[in-house]
Amino acid sequence: MAEALRTHPHDENLIRGRRNQIFQAACRVLGRKSFHEASVKEIALEAGLSAGSIYLYLDGKDEIIPLIAESMVAEFIDRVPAIEAASGGDPRVHLIGIMRAIIDVIDRYREAFAVLNHEGRYLERRPQYRVVMRRIREDYMGKLSDVIERGIVSGAIRSENPRMAAHAIHMLCAGWANGPAFMKNADKDAYWREISRMVEGQFFPDAARAGGA
Repeated sequence: MAEALRTHPHDENLIRGRRNQIFQAACRVLGRKSFHEASVKEIALEAGLSAGSIYLYLDGKDEIIPLIAESMVAEFIDRVPAIEAASGGDPRVHLIGIMRAIIDVIDRYREAFAVLNHEGRYLERRPQYRVVMRRIREDYMGKLSDVIERGIVSGAIRSENPRMAAHAIHMLCAGWANGPAFMKNADKDAYWREISRMVEGQFFPDAARAGGA
């Protein structure tokens, strides 16, 4: 029933709004407890919905995971055109701007991202979720690998494997989700500057001199 409702064109705007309500509610609930401790009823009440009506928009609790992934990726992708416009055509500036946007979204939904990072890999092994999870991942990783590929073509970026490089950059950004646990007095902007230095080749101040020796 939920699947039928979600594909009905007349209800598209309502469904999008309700699913965003559920996403935001799930993020708040997951800020208080683990995914396995949280219940669908609790998320529904947090979203201002009845316990039964949430099943009009989700088929079950496991669908919270792709909903989190889809919502966070959509928020990131919405920022990409402005980042590209501000880059002045420089893929290096574009890439650093994308990294900042990724960290901003992770920071806004840090606990939910941690749940996604842990639960998503297991959910993707299940046939009924494999296609949707891979599609969401491709939408996200494609934005990273595209700018790397353009940088390679222009000679501004060196990489043997754009998709591998995109994954490595994602992992650098994803590290911010663990900030409070592993970094004393962690600051989002300071973390972004640190990983930006690594990507820009400024982590070793004498790298240029050593490379030319």
